[in-house]
Parts: sequence; structure tokens; C-alpha cells
Amino acid sequence: MKLGVQSFTMMREIMTDLHGTLKRIQELGLRYVEWIARVTPEDPGIGLGLSPKEAVDLFRSYGLELTGCIFGSENPRELIFDYDSMQRIIDWYREAGCSAIGLANDYFVDEEFFKRRMDAYNEIGRRCQEANMSWVYHNHFHEQQKIGGRPILELMAEQTMDAVGFDWDVYWGVRGLVDPVAFIRKYGNKIKRFHCKDFPFSRLDTLNAAKLLPEDELVNWDNKSRYSAYQLVTPQDFIECGSGFINWQDVITQANKFHIPYMFVEQDHTTYADKFESLRASKDYLLSLRGLTVD
Repeated sequence: MKLGVQSFTMMREIMTDLHGTLKRIQELGLRYVEWIARVTPEDPGIGLGLSPKEAVDLFRSYGLELTGCIFGSENPRELIFDYDSMQRIIDWYREAGCSAIGLANDYFVDEEFFKRRMDAYNEIGRRCQEANMSWVYHNHFHEQQKIGGRPILELMAEQTMDAVGFDWDVYWGVRGLVDPVAFIRKYGNKIKRFHCKDFPFSRLDTLNAAKLLPEDELVNWDNKSRYSAYQLVTPQDFIECGSGFINWQDVITQANKFHIPYMFVEQDHTTYADKFESLRASKDYLLSLRGLTVD
């Protein structure tokens, strides 16, 4: 499995010094990049006003490879049902040679809406498959809420086609008390890539963030200001890989059984003043384990 970086880690740095940021990623010895973007009708790509060729050339000039993107939009609830807009996004990333695109977050409202949503995921997955890509969903922990007595997360895995899967964030899964190794063992064929960061031992009494979610309503666009992931956790809940309690060797070993291609460091908050030193700490630890490479 190849180790890379998720650009969410250094979004401020990207906005203030794009070229300097890409150079520092290169200097860390990391090559593979997964982007995060806010897509618009005018820019269905990485959010920098670049064509696919311009974006690829930019990354290559720093020895980097754009592998895909997770994104949001001004109207994420309706975007997924707008197949013309989705096709423009798919076409952009196909031309850029990426292997996966998907949502940075989503909400499901009720059982009927969830079924419509999964139908849309499958249609987008079919189109992505035609473009030699996967359609992925980046989890948090509200997917542990239940529809019909079963976790949304499991229903998502079971009601979608092979080309639809997860950009599985191990940390956020753990915040919903999902055992990462057991989840990979059961749904490894649905996992297309990983995000990694760690949770500190000193905060274990707050590990189960999902218990803070309402039992009588699903998290949705109307109540997300109260129940979104970042409303229910604190910056102190994040630490670099290897400094917390997640057993990354077991995660990597299990993931490699399914030939999952990428793991991206995504540090929402850091314990370092310098984001790149945070990345270096996680990178150095993860590469000390078996089963990861930066080549």
C-alpha cells in the first residue's frame, strides 16, 4: 500500500502558497496526493481554476501524483442527483488520470431519502467505472446511526455496486466505535483508499463521539450545525499516527490482504506548530511498519 497525503491537512498553506506547499510535500518524500475541493459549475476540478492537464503538469513539476479527490459543493444535497454536473466532475478527473473521486461528507435524512441516495451513488458509480475510477464516500461517525435497526454504514456497503466504496477514515470510524480491522475484514473489497490520523490515550474517555448523536432523528443538513463531526470533537482529540492508540500495523496488514492501493495522512488538527513536521512524524512512524511504501 502506498503512503500519501490528503490536502485537507494543509489547506491554509495551499491557499496562501500553493507552490511552496507542493514543494514541501515533495521534500518530505511523499509523492501521492489526494485533493479536497469545493466543486462549482465553473470549476469541476481541484478548485484552482486549472484544466486537468494543467493540474497534472503542476503536480508532476514537483514529482507528485494527483490520485483523486473528495469534494463538497454549495448544494451537496442536490448535486448528487444532478447527473449532468456529476458527469462534468467525472470527466475532469478521468482526464487527469485519477482513480477515485467522492464525497467528503453526506447526510441521509430518512429511509426513503437514503434509498434514493444509494440509487444515485450506484448511477454515479457506474459512470465512474466507465471512466476507470471508483466513487467513494469519506466517513465520519454519524453513519453509525441506524435505519431500520441497522447502521447506515453497513447499509451503504450492502446496497451499492462494486465501483462504489469508501475512502475509509480509520480515525473517524473509531470515533463511532467501529473496529477498523474487523471492518476491513468484512468490507475490504469496498474500501478503495484510507485516511489516517490518531487518537490520544489521554482522551479515551471521550472516544465514543457517536453516543452524542440524537437517537430519534438522523443527522441531516438542517441539524448539522449541532451534530456535525467538528461540533462534537475538539482539536485535542487529534494526534499524529503512532502517538495514539490505533494499532496501525494491524490495519495495514489487513488492508494489504485486499490490495487497497493508498493510505493518506489527513491531520485535521496537529500537535505541531508546523503542519509539515506533523506530516513528517506520521510518515516516519508509518514507514517504520511493514506493508507501506512511498514509491
